[in-house]
Amino acid sequence: MNNAGERKVVSLGERWRREATRDIDDQRLAAALEALPNIRKPMVRIRAGGINAEMEGAMGSIHEVSLQIRTLPMKDWPTLIRVLRRSKSIIEALSQARVPRSFDRLVARIIGEPLFPDARSVTYGCSCDLQESPCRHVLALHELFARRLDEKPWELLMLRGVDLHDTLTKVKQTEPDADLPPLAYDVPEEPVLYPDAEDADLDQSLGTPALRWLVGDVSPRAIDAALRALKDLPAELPSEPTTEPETAPVS
Repeated sequence: MNNAGERKVVSLGERWRREATRDIDDQRLAAALEALPNIRKPMVRIRAGGINAEMEGAMGSIHEVSLQIRTLPMKDWPTLIRVLRRSKSIIEALSQARVPRSFDRLVARIIGEPLFPDARSVTYGCSCDLQESPCRHVLALHELFARRLDEKPWELLMLRGVDLHDTLTKVKQTEPDADLPPLAYDVPEEPVLYPDAEDADLDQSLGTPALRWLVGDVSPRAIDAALRALKDLPAELPSEPTTEPETAPVS
């Protein structure tokens, strides 16, 4: 039996499915699943900014279906790479082609928007003449991509215009980054900046002082003062004096 405090980890594919099918009734979802085998998988193309596919329709017709989303801005990506060097667990996950929720939050806080998009930011198109929007062909393509994300989560990075190999190469560069201040207490990574909890706040950006500290844009004098203050802390906090409760005299 799971502990009450444990939360089930939701996969990337399931997250995509939930966003794509929000407010879609069961009948339309069933129609999309029926249409799923008609996607011509060799013709599926995933690239930065979009997914394109072809689906077989009635009487031999072919429908062109697409999903579009803007790529992430790369202006602050060098800053993200410098901060990412301070999180061993995220680097290990990315090296295994996994995309942890904590990396999503890191991207959101430094780049300004999360790696994982919400439904409103994904647009679509289809060459069919069906009246419902999105049509079953678009919903089927969403489902196909959701299933792919569970097998190849790194395709989300590709869709958002992120080169995983290039990012890891820069993160793992051998040259020491002398500008970064040392981590407190010699811990291997920043411990609580990027939680994986499902209910963590994606919209909260790092404040200027915190970001300046993380990327080393802090004066040596301030760093030395902070380290001296940490060193001077007592190993144990003094305990508060206790008083024995007064007892009534025995008559």
